[in-house]
Amino acid sequence: MESDDEYLNQDWHTNQKVDVELDESNNKRSHSEIGKPEETDALLLPSNKKAKSPKHFLIEHAREISQKDGDVQASFLWTAYTHALALKGEDSSEDKFTAEQFAKPREDGKNSSSKYERSMVKYLKSGVLFSMKRLKKWRHEKSPCVIIVCISALRAVAVLKEISSLNIRAAKLFAKHMKISDQVNMLNENSYSIAVGTPGRLLKLTETKDGDGDEALSLEHTELILIDCAEDKKKFTVCASNDTAPDLMKLIQSGVIPQMKKRKTIKFGMF
Repeated sequence: MESDDEYLNQDWHTNQKVDVELDESNNKRSHSEIGKPEETDALLLPSNKKAKSPKHFLIEHAREISQKDGDVQASFLWTAYTHALALKGEDSSEDKFTAEQFAKPREDGKNSSSKYERSMVKYLKSGVLFSMKRLKKWRHEKSPCVIIVCISALRAVAVLKEISSLNIRAAKLFAKHMKISDQVNMLNENSYSIAVGTPGRLLKLTETKDGDGDEALSLEHTELILIDCAEDKKKFTVCASNDTAPDLMKLIQSGVIPQMKKRKTIKFGMF
């Protein structure tokens, strides 16, 4: 279903402003800022190399984006976001995403070549949150401290199982085995430190009103939008799958960006 040729809309090939997004980021970074040659991010394109088409760029680089530093993640997500707008015939009037809007995990002293081990629990404990104590004592109804966005319900279940060792309340916000009305009531009656869901259901919950006329899922107090970059069987991630990317980018447009304009306490994360 999701071959390279089927991914997204062929009209993107004509959107030159988006095609060169990453090149603009590259030109602003000197070699000394990037680091040693062997440490240079593979995502950053040499100035003499023509940028790939948006379609191939997103498919190819979404797979390892969680391992890149903040400015590369910002360029990548901005490109994906503006492409989603281009599909709808819209242009973004927002400022580009910056590294400061992305949570930065501490480097593992035992293995400086990687920023964190491939463990969701260790990632959450790596400094991407204000504090773990604050996470465990979270009391904001309808607005979880962390929202983890997964490519599928199956992946969401795996994440929930992994983070169960944290012993915190986590909401299941995906379609499998649960009606949206039940999730609306659940969010209205309880506070959750973490919510784990799929883009389609998360977006629908932000657009659904509860009995009081408020958003069933609010990002008003949320501090981390964690994009889980695990691959599905076809090697697609949530940012590159035709089934999930449009809803994820719409969620960012309607929910995340308005909050980022209001406060600096909400960040993106990529795991």
